[in-house]
Amino acid sequence: MKKTLISTILVVLSMNIVFAQYNSEKLDSYMLRKMKQADRIGMQAAFIADGELQWTGSYGLKTWQTTDSVTDSTVFMVASLSKPVTALAVMKLYDDGRLSLDEDINSYLPFKITNPGFPDEKITIRMLLCHVSSIHDNWQHLERLYTLGEGGGDSPISLETFLKDYLLEGGQYYDPERNFYKTAPLTEEHYSNVGYALLGYLAEVISGRPFNEYMNEEVFRPLHMDNTYWFMKEVPHENIATPHNLPYKETDFKGTQPLPHFGYPEYPAGQLRTTVSDYAQYVKLMVNKGRVDGEPFLREETVEEFLKVQYPDIAKWRAISWSYNEFESIVYNLVMPRRPSHTGLDPGVSTVVSFDPETRTGAIIFSNSPTTTIFCEKAIYMDMLKKLLKESDGLNSDFNEQRNQNTLTTQNHEK
Repeated sequence: MKKTLISTILVVLSMNIVFAQYNSEKLDSYMLRKMKQADRIGMQAAFIADGELQWTGSYGLKTWQTTDSVTDSTVFMVASLSKPVTALAVMKLYDDGRLSLDEDINSYLPFKITNPGFPDEKITIRMLLCHVSSIHDNWQHLERLYTLGEGGGDSPISLETFLKDYLLEGGQYYDPERNFYKTAPLTEEHYSNVGYALLGYLAEVISGRPFNEYMNEEVFRPLHMDNTYWFMKEVPHENIATPHNLPYKETDFKGTQPLPHFGYPEYPAGQLRTTVSDYAQYVKLMVNKGRVDGEPFLREETVEEFLKVQYPDIAKWRAISWSYNEFESIVYNLVMPRRPSHTGLDPGVSTVVSFDPETRTGAIIFSNSPTTTIFCEKAIYMDMLKKLLKESDGLNSDFNEQRNQNTLTTQNHEK
């Protein structure tokens, strides 16, 4: 008993020494330099190593021309990084045996949805998760439904009302030519925000609770995502990063304009507001085979399904929500290994997450400025992301080296 206790103490102390030796000053300096190159007003970043959140950094301002600095508890709108979170809600219901990924969605819905050009072809939950459902984003309608023109705030249109108006004949936004592709479901990969809004509604119907309430109770709370919200009305504080419509220029402030905090009815596709620390809890779930802080949340088999390319003949790099070709660049993929990744872009917002399930590492970047040039994209998606992943790999090596030393120390002590 005494030997085991001493050995455990030695391991804990050694791991703490490794963490204490990590010096973030150089990383902070690098991120600030790249932030300036990328025209960021405010930014949060984090990396995961050894399956745990090891570092966060917060830089810049919540709102341009103020003194309100971004802190580690500032929430950012993360745009399409919301989609993997919505997928998690669906996969949790799948993990609990409450839905089948390959069942016709009309088995669960209170109204019937089909592609009008292919009324006999079913659409499944798996198809929606992988963007092969043939549901098209008609931006002629979707763009007008952003609340930016009304001064911001949450959309007054409910998720159910929006989907009925968009997907059902006779609906206010229904257009059989523009709301659906002219190819059948499970024919081509087409990114679909409306498809992910429909996934949120399916989770709502199957769980019997509004989607945001289901997420709060069954996902965010168990994962300790305590500073994560779907609606502005839910945020209990004012520590929120303001979106901005044009890139920040140190020597030319003309044109930079803070935007109101906005929303839209298809909110499960992109309206999540959270911190990198909270989002890291989700990444930890992915790299730790369904466990967070040692507690099981998903079965290991469910996580494997989550990260597996589902339709290689149709969507070569698409897993459930995650993509192994998110940046769609030959040059990028020559420099960076393919990992499950996702980016997010909305008015005044850009975000990215990428992780490696094998090495249990990952990186996250949120910013309250859009990506408007190829130089900006390179600074964020390649330079910053590569640097964070390199730091996490390096810390991983330190941990592994320390474990080897701990093993030798324990063996010698037990002798």
